[in-house]
Amino acid sequence: MKKVLLSILLILTPIALYGCGLAIFDTATERFDSYIGDSIVEKIGDTIDTVVSGGEEGYGDEAGVSIKILTPTPTPDPNFKATPTPFMIATPTPMSDEPPGRKVDEWVYATEPANVRYGWSTEYLIAGSLTENDCVHRIGILSNGWSKISYNGNYAYVYGDYLTTERPARVGTIHLDVMEYTLQAAKSGEDVYVLNVKNLMQKPELINGPEVTCLTMVLRYLGYDRADKVSIAESFLRTAEPGEATPFECFIGNPKTGINSYGCYAPVIVNCANAWFKDRNLTQKKCVEVSGSSLEELLLYVKSGVPVMCWTTVSLTPTSYGDSWVIDGKTYTWRNNEHCVVISGYNKTKGTIIVCDPMKGLVEYDMEMFDERYKEQYSNACIVINSN
Repeated sequence: MKKVLLSILLILTPIALYGCGLAIFDTATERFDSYIGDSIVEKIGDTIDTVVSGGEEGYGDEAGVSIKILTPTPTPDPNFKATPTPFMIATPTPMSDEPPGRKVDEWVYATEPANVRYGWSTEYLIAGSLTENDCVHRIGILSNGWSKISYNGNYAYVYGDYLTTERPARVGTIHLDVMEYTLQAAKSGEDVYVLNVKNLMQKPELINGPEVTCLTMVLRYLGYDRADKVSIAESFLRTAEPGEATPFECFIGNPKTGINSYGCYAPVIVNCANAWFKDRNLTQKKCVEVSGSSLEELLLYVKSGVPVMCWTTVSLTPTSYGDSWVIDGKTYTWRNNEHCVVISGYNKTKGTIIVCDPMKGLVEYDMEMFDERYKEQYSNACIVINSN
């Protein structure tokens, strides 16, 4: 008899859990309809209706465009083709055969595109790359002419001839003046839309803090001119050491340092922003996820006057697998080159997307390549909307 009862219990348990899941989903749907329907969709108005119906203002003839909030799944996408990289320990240890040199503590800029390597010669594998005027923290100058830098939470090396301590007039490879860009685009008949979001650089205060820097850009765009990236990071950003939590729960490491520091994804910034709003009793605003949205859907927010905090990679460098940690019995592997930018516009005629990049400035990226990197970084995004 006990075996019969146990069998019945095993059958009924998953059914009950499935029912609870549907109830939770229904409740979440009602909450989403409440705050998105009353704010963003109402603000977009006729634009949304036209896009959904496939009208002239839409992004092509496809219908069924939707505005939705999805929870990112931290399980790696089986279709994600990562570029394999050697395993790098979380706490860097200088190699014993490293050439002699001297320690420095300075910010340097790339004079032209350059490879970043795991060691101090071209015999070592490439860890990433720098584009012209990229800013990095140099911590050593070796006798063989190579420079030791902080890079992606570890040590890396760049040949010294590609670096300079002289700050360029404009940091970044492609910079835009919003007024001039929009004017010239209008003269050329290009389909362009750009929000006047003021760019803010993450360095030197937040060496590894693009996410909080992007949040600060959005807050200032909304009129909160006194929003400060450092105080937000210190007081409202939840952090954890590598292996203690996933980057969907906490910022892994410390955004102020480039060593043993990684980053975080949209849920962490959503919680950070809402804690900031609560602390200032700003009940009229709240931050929500729009992770999982297509790039076209994200551009609908921009067209309605809502800048989007979006996760991509540094300089659109291909994503690769990095360090791994065991958390609650499950292995989590970091995706290298994680970065965050604010989408502030687009040029459909040229097929480009315009972003405020906290490492480069206001720049223009290829839309297809940007979309590819966005998907590699779990399609993470978030926005600030009205709460009523």
